[in-house]
Amino acid sequence: MMVKPILGSGTAVVALGASLSGVCVGFSYRDITRRCQLTSTPKTILYGELARSGSVGQTSSSPAANDALALLDEAKALRAQASALQLQLDREKEERIRKEQAKVDSLIDALLFHGVNDQGPTADDGEEEDESNKQQRSKQQLLHTEEQVAQLLISKRMNYDMVNQMFDRICEQSNRPQSIDSCSPLLSLLLDAACKVDCLERENNPNKRWNHRVERDLRRKLFALGYGIRIEDVDEKNQIRSITGEKDYL
Repeated sequence: MMVKPILGSGTAVVALGASLSGVCVGFSYRDITRRCQLTSTPKTILYGELARSGSVGQTSSSPAANDALALLDEAKALRAQASALQLQLDREKEERIRKEQAKVDSLIDALLFHGVNDQGPTADDGEEEDESNKQQRSKQQLLHTEEQVAQLLISKRMNYDMVNQMFDRICEQSNRPQSIDSCSPLLSLLLDAACKVDCLERENNPNKRWNHRVERDLRRKLFALGYGIRIEDVDEKNQIRSITGEKDYL
């Protein structure tokens, strides 16, 4: 009774071995090696293609790099050229301003002064005159009277713009704030002479360039300067408001 199970189990073992041998009938190390070579060959080919593509990218990127360097050099040259042009423009602007200031200064000298007073401060007996006293004495010029300045305003065919330039230049050279209560003697002389010309009838004034509002406008400008206000900024703002219709709401 115990032999049959053993035989049965042996038969099962033989059958299991046969089945395993049937599975392993096609097993071969060479087949596995060949399959591995077949599967690894595309990888090697792909790596070669990538290597070749990388070399092609390097060869194609070298002209692009040269173009980028050329563009950088060109941009650098353009910046240097722009800087040189800006310096030239600044020099030309400074030269133009200097010429305009010299023109206004000569106009002020011709309109307000008529000579040099040599009776300035001199050194005491036994003392040498220093350089500052010499310069101070040489700069003491005699002023015209109001009537003389008014006649020059008419004969030289002055207008508001020219008188306004002299006004601004005198304020600039005074090196102190100007106001109605405290202004430069040159400003006072210029405004008084302008007032005399404003009071003339248009028929009696041969200077047709005079608008007969010069003294009024400059007094208004001087009043604003006393409070630190530039009347040009106020006029510009009022002009913009008249165009846009903007109003002040208090």
